Amino acid sequence: MNNHMNSNNEVNMKTFKTLFLAIAFFASYSIHAQVAITNDGSSPDGSAMLDVKSTSKGFLPPRMTYSERTSIASPVAGLIIWCTNCGASGELQVYNGSIWTALTMGTATNAVPDAPTMGTASAGNAQASVTFTAPVDNGGSTITSYTATSNPGSITGTLNQAGSGTINITGLSNGTTYTFTVTATNSVGTSAASAVSNSVTPLVVGDYYQGGVVFYLNGSGGGLICAVSDQSTETEWGCIGTDITGADGIAIGTGNQNTIDIEAGCATTGVAADFCANLTLNGYSDWFLPSIDELNQIYLNKSTIDATAVLNGGSFLGSGNYWSSTEYDSIYALLQLFNFGGPSYTANKNYSFGLVRAVRAF
Repeated sequence: MNNHMNSNNEVNMKTFKTLFLAIAFFASYSIHAQVAITNDGSSPDGSAMLDVKSTSKGFLPPRMTYSERTSIASPVAGLIIWCTNCGASGELQVYNGSIWTALTMGTATNAVPDAPTMGTASAGNAQASVTFTAPVDNGGSTITSYTATSNPGSITGTLNQAGSGTINITGLSNGTTYTFTVTATNSVGTSAASAVSNSVTPLVVGDYYQGGVVFYLNGSGGGLICAVSDQSTETEWGCIGTDITGADGIAIGTGNQNTIDIEAGCATTGVAADFCANLTLNGYSDWFLPSIDELNQIYLNKSTIDATAVLNGGSFLGSGNYWSSTEYDSIYALLQLFNFGGPSYTANKNYSFGLVRAVRAF
């Protein structure tokens, strides 16, 4: 019984001591309104509400970027932060009630801009152009220039302006595939790089590329290539009496679908479109019979194509009639004559003296 009472008394005494200490602490705090965080047990300085003393550790304020700092809602005068991308290497800043100032300099400080937003890259002859959108956050200082950088080669192009635009990069190598990044520069420094662009390959008509000779460029990094030699010197278009649905494309960009439609609607093997659709040449198997407008581009660039084709083990384009994949009706399809001015005309599908030169897109 006595042991139990003694145990209760000890618990009560501990509880009382804890309560007394808590009351004493809060009473002291409310009286002195001061707090000391020290490693030597000393009291706070009489002039300080908060006195931090250490010989081995520092005081670390909130750390944030320039963009995050400017997003603070209604900052109060005296608010202190570390701006990680302000100044040359980051700096301690205080809000003075009107602007943020650097504690080391006492003046307003800007930051580098955010990265621009990448647009689209397109290729030309030994050059490329890259579009971009200016960053929303310019770091508090007007952007003065943008720089696009190639990979590979680190070849650059610069545009001196503040807003969005297009940068031209010259000195690229035709036949080499490139991607690009863009940076923004203001008075403080240069931003991080943008996302990487789409890949493009600068080319010129007549280049040997991806298994054939470039004869058309669309201005957006793509184009058409023709084989270095003919696939047939005398064949018919085929399937006379059959009106093949969809095989009537004329424009550049329609030859592939024409060929697909001919293969689906014409069971005859060994005809013009069939030679191309089943061709594997120089590692590529996506060849097709060109539309009449695509075929005309080959005619217009005949001499350039011939020179490259012969250098790469091919042959000259003939001077006879080349079949297009463009059907006129169930009886006729379009041919182009590669002499006497290269006119196109309709010919009986069973006309068997048509030449065939396959093409592919890239």
